[in-house]
Amino acid sequence: MPISSSIEIASPPQLVREKFLDFPSLPTYHSGTFFKSITTQTTLEPRSKLTVVFASMGTMQPKFHTNELHLFAWHGNLPLIFGGHHKSKFEDSKTTPGGTTFTQEEIFHGMFAFLMGEGWIARKVGFREKTLRGWEGCNRDLKRWCEGSLEK
Repeated sequence: MPISSSIEIASPPQLVREKFLDFPSLPTYHSGTFFKSITTQTTLEPRSKLTVVFASMGTMQPKFHTNELHLFAWHGNLPLIFGGHHKSKFEDSKTTPGGTTFTQEEIFHGMFAFLMGEGWIARKVGFREKTLRGWEGCNRDLKRWCEGSLEK
């Protein structure tokens, strides 16, 4: 079950990526409505763990696996039950000259992945919509910070 949310940011991809990966500054620009904090145990080396604290879903410790110029990705799961591959993409914008198309994307798997789908039960539970609203809020907050609308 894939879901994604994108936003155009009038800042170059390198700057957006730099600010996104500045996890200690997350409370500076994000309202905390989705992520409370993201911390690393070490430097961003593949297979190292992140600690992600969500506003309403508790804490998880996904394994980070990709840190490239245009992609930051992690994977977290409860084996067989529920998991996801999360990607944050920093791509050259095709609509904003010199800007970035920032995308958050996740592909869910496991026995309960259907809860992130669009079926009747999934719509009733609302996880997909809550996740998308959370990402959209994070994306807007990151955009304001990157474009200089917030104190740095």
